Formats: sequence, structure tokens, C-alpha cells
Amino acid sequence: MQEMIADIGGCIRAGYPYIYLLTFEEERTRRMLAALCAAMEKQIYTWSSWSGFSGNISDPHDNPLKAISENGRPGVYLLFDFHQRMENPQVQRQLKDMRWGFSYNSQTVIVTAPRLVMPPELEKQFAIFDVPLPEPDELERLWRDMCDENPPDVADIRAEHFARAARGLTLEEARLVFARVLLEVSQGAPLDTVSVIEEKRRLVAAEQALEFYDLEFSTADVGGLNSLKKWLAERSGAFERRAREFGLPEPKGMLLLGVQGCGKSLTAKAVASYWKLPLVRLDLGAVFAGTRAPEETLRRSTRLLEAMAPVVLWIDEIEKGFAASSETSGRRILGYFITWLQEKKRPVFVVATANRVDALPPELLRKGRFDELFFVDLPDEAERREIFEIHLRRRGVDCSKFDLKALVAKSRNFTGSEIEQLVIDALYRAYARSAALEQDDLEKCAEAVVPIYNTYQEEIKKLRDWASSRTRRASVDTSLSDFFEKE
Repeated sequence: MQEMIADIGGCIRAGYPYIYLLTFEEERTRRMLAALCAAMEKQIYTWSSWSGFSGNISDPHDNPLKAISENGRPGVYLLFDFHQRMENPQVQRQLKDMRWGFSYNSQTVIVTAPRLVMPPELEKQFAIFDVPLPEPDELERLWRDMCDENPPDVADIRAEHFARAARGLTLEEARLVFARVLLEVSQGAPLDTVSVIEEKRRLVAAEQALEFYDLEFSTADVGGLNSLKKWLAERSGAFERRAREFGLPEPKGMLLLGVQGCGKSLTAKAVASYWKLPLVRLDLGAVFAGTRAPEETLRRSTRLLEAMAPVVLWIDEIEKGFAASSETSGRRILGYFITWLQEKKRPVFVVATANRVDALPPELLRKGRFDELFFVDLPDEAERREIFEIHLRRRGVDCSKFDLKALVAKSRNFTGSEIEQLVIDALYRAYARSAALEQDDLEKCAEAVVPIYNTYQEEIKKLRDWASSRTRRASVDTSLSDFFEKE
């Protein structure tokens, strides 16, 4: 935030006539600019379509640009609703014709809006800044100030926890949810961050392309993939401050490429649980199908994700998301996404999954986009045994009563999801006859399964050939299967 304020101050000093600030937080932005102008000894004026100008500036024609020009006083002119007029050709011409006069008179016009309205005719006229959402220290100050005004009856107000939980909220959203928390505490509720997390969930749900996920899976729910698990374990503390002091960059993400049903999506969910980070899913289809322009939807989504950081971002079947778009818009969105993926400043760990390498944009596979590309193959014998154990235990079944070796043999070329469904079908079979699950139920259901490998054998072989020299295998040495502690 301080870096952006310094950049805006530099633009004002240099005589920039027009600045565009992207933000929902009008009051916070006004206070920030007022403080900046006070430090620069410049006057600031505000205008809105409802109340007009502050500072005794006459605007009889409801034409703020003309009023600023006629006023002639140097200073900063903050316009709140002006973006709604910028698609008017007459306003566009007015902005072009007046820019030199504003610059000469040391007048800077600042438009603030929650969305970018920038016709091609004006793209070279404005300096554009994306105002970041509040930092943890700003949220912590707000929480402490509110606790000072209405002290909760607790020894520890847990300011750091509440500031971290509120990341991604605007200052006003944080103020309202903090007030609700303090009200609930005064009525006997415990002091915890549940309400703040729920507010964040509501905020994410309001975005067209984002979905907040509960952390219901752990790495213990993922069978096999031991090399991948080891890689994740080595980076489990990489978001901590001591990792920065050690000289480590924050992990960017990983691309999981492989056969359908082999645990890629489950792994994405387990990563967030293992690292104890929020999990948010980005739906690329919704980016293109929403009511807003795709660029605006993706920009808002990435901005919110960075404000919530550290966070795990899950993008399922990423190749379908970009393939579903039109060629023109798809290339633009892909370009924005790849730039953000490589240049993002905040710890958003991206877990992308893909089933078809031939549909992946080549730009995504270049080194530097992701930390690692993993290939997830069909589970081997040891992994299939582990997957059987996981799904039987999850349903309260004692694994020791079954011949798992025989089940492993009968499930050759099965995916993890096919084994899970096999177990479920066997339980239905046992339930229908009002009896406990037996070995025969599992074996009969295994015999009925037609593995996806039988249908897509050639495609899977091609995928294996491609991945053999280009990716890292997610499963290498099954002797490492006990590396993770069972949770």
C-alpha cells in the first residue's frame, strides 16, 4: 500500500492530469488521498453525482471537468461516480482536450471506481492503480481500536488471529463483522473467528468464479503419490517468515497431469488441509460465462485471492477452462492469467489439474509458471492396497477381515475413484441383503467394473510417453508411503 501511495504521489508531482483508482473502498481511498495531499501541501476536492463538489466549487451544468477547468485552482480532484460517464464520446473528447490545461495548472483528476471502465480512446490518458485491500496491520489496528471502544470480557483479544482471518475483506466489511463479533461476545458467545470466516465465505460466494471449500480431506485420505507427498512435506513451512529469512521464495504452485480418477482433485483439497490454509476453487468456465467481462471477473478474483493470501487456489481441468472460451477472449484471459501466475506478489499456491496434455496451452508448461509438473498415473499394487484400506476405514469397515491381496489383483488398471466406487457398490450389495460386508461382495463388484483404462488405453499410453521425459512422477518409491503421519 505504501509503495502504491508513493507512486500516486509521484504522478501528482509530475503533473499527471488523470489517475484511475480501482477500489470498492471510497472512504478509505478518500482518507488515503487526503493524507497524501496534506503531506504534499496540496488541496483536495471531492465530487459525486449526488452531492456535487466540496470546497465551494460551482458546477451548474453537472459537468465536473468543465467546473475543474473554470475553477483553475491547483490541487487534486477526486471524482467518485465519473466512470459511468467515460463511455460517452463527448466526455472522451473533453478528457483529451483538457488534459494539457489540467497538467499546466497542476490539477490532477482522480477517478475512483469498483470496475475498470477504460475505452480504447482513453487508455493512454490515465495512470491506473489497483488499490489493495487492507493489510493485516491495518486490520489489526481496526480490531484493537474497536476493542478499546467496547472491551470484550476476555484476557486475550487475539488481535493477530482476527486480522489474519479478516484478510480479503474491505475495511468497512471488517468493521461490520468485528462489530458483530463483539456484540455476540457481550451476549455470552465465545471470542472466536468463526463469524469472520463466514463473512469471508460470503464474500467469496459473491464472486462469480470463486468457491470456498471446507477442509474435509487430509493427505491421509490420498492413497499413494508418495513422491508428491514428500515434495509437499518439504514445503510445508515455506509460507513462514523464517523461510523468507532463510532466503526461500514462496512456492508458486504445481500442475497435476494424469489419468482421470487418480486423485488429482483430491490431492488439491488435501494440500490445503495439510498446510492448514484456506482452499478456494476458481471456475474458469464461470469466468467466461458470467455477467461481467471475463477480464474483469478474473482480475477481481485474483485480487481477492491475493488479499486473502496465504491461500491454496484449486483450478480443476484447467485445459477445459481455456478451451471453452472463444479464441480472442481466451488468449487475452490466458495472457493475463499466465502473467499473474508468474508475477503475483502474494502467497497464492495454485494447484491446477489436467487430463489432456494436447489441450494444454504450451505457455502454461514453461518453467517458472509452476514450481513442478507432476504426472499422476494409475495406482500400482501397493497404492491400490492403500486405497482399499482408506475407503474401507472411512466407512467403518475392519480391513483385517478381508483378503486385500486378492482385491488388489482383481483391481489391476483401476483408478482410485473406481476403487472407491467399487467399495460403495459392495456396501450397497451387503446392505440389500441386511448382512455385513463380505469378501465376495467386493470381488463380485470388482469383476463388474469396466476400467477407464480399457476405453482410453491408447490415450493413456500417449500421455505416459509424453510425461516420461517432461514431468516428475507423483509415485516413484512406494517404500516412502509412510512418510506422512496419519492424521
